[in-house]
Amino acid sequence: MRKPLSLYIHIPFCNSKCAYCNFVSKVGTHNEKTRYTANLIEEIRIRAKEFNPRYEISTIYIGGGTPSCLDPKAISLILNEIYNRFTVRNQAEITIEANPESVTREKAEIYASRGVNRVSMGLQCVDNSILELMNRKHTVADFENAVKIFKSVGITNISADIILGYPNQKVEYVERTINKLISLDIPHISAYMLQIEEGTALANSVSGKKLIVPTEKETILMYKKAVDKLTAAGYIRYEVSNFAKIGFRSKHNQTYWDRGEYLGLGVSAHSFVDGVRFANYESIEKYTECIERGKLPVESFDKVAKEDAKEEYIMLKLRLGDGMDLVEYKKLFNEDFVTSHKNKIEELIKLKLIKLADDHICATDAGFLVLNRIILEFVS
Repeated sequence: MRKPLSLYIHIPFCNSKCAYCNFVSKVGTHNEKTRYTANLIEEIRIRAKEFNPRYEISTIYIGGGTPSCLDPKAISLILNEIYNRFTVRNQAEITIEANPESVTREKAEIYASRGVNRVSMGLQCVDNSILELMNRKHTVADFENAVKIFKSVGITNISADIILGYPNQKVEYVERTINKLISLDIPHISAYMLQIEEGTALANSVSGKKLIVPTEKETILMYKKAVDKLTAAGYIRYEVSNFAKIGFRSKHNQTYWDRGEYLGLGVSAHSFVDGVRFANYESIEKYTECIERGKLPVESFDKVAKEDAKEEYIMLKLRLGDGMDLVEYKKLFNEDFVTSHKNKIEELIKLKLIKLADDHICATDAGFLVLNRIILEFVS
């Protein structure tokens, strides 16, 4: 019986670079995109020889960058190669990331015809002045139009990203953003508190005092507002930053949180298979050189030790609304978690940061606000 495997495909091109972005991406020329697509297809062929006999693909996620900035025929070629080389499970979740301004009906029709059944788009905020600060090239109207296009071709499983705590952002902006998404019937929403990444345009603006980020207290208020409004509207917080209506949780991301196996293809893509984590080169030039010489573009390769696996399990599971399964933990690591961490558990329960019920440890609403502190209590 074949084992399930999630497939991640990285497209490192964008029409422009967002101010807060530190992902491996660039504004590429037509020739660069064409060459990269050819090399990505070659990597699919190479990897399929190794993985196809043992695995079937349960989810596919095409991320970036901005995959929708590619010619849609390139996306079609990539998916065709996956279908031809791998065994893809019936009803597999197949997601593509898209920026609203780059969505056209032609692209949406081609995506749908090649099996894409889920789309993830960045809205970030409904205030156009903040979108300009972010160097986002879309307006709120562009987002609404993209939603309409995808729904018209039958792709109704749509996820939207929003950012909390951006410079000039206020709590009422977050409320308006959530209201807009609810009115558009977006079934999955990811609400991320801003992380300022070194080397980004945003980091330079903040360090130079050209922009001032909201205080931690203000950002927490934004998060609480998002949680309250989404919960009231029937969304379930199934992970600290992810909210979904029933039946619309991200199956691909669940693979990561469950420490399931996944294979990453493309520049900078990461993989986890057979207890080993490996990653491709972050340099497009180095990636290209390896593939065109017939070599796998792997830069790092690490066997996950048992203690590291335990820490990963704790860290990932405590991010989930369902929390950490104590029975599963004991089965995996031959250790009673409650016995091993008795004093810390009692202290955190007293502080109302975690709760213990039905063989699970879960963060409370207050605990989700200090999740890193809770995790450190158990892994330090």
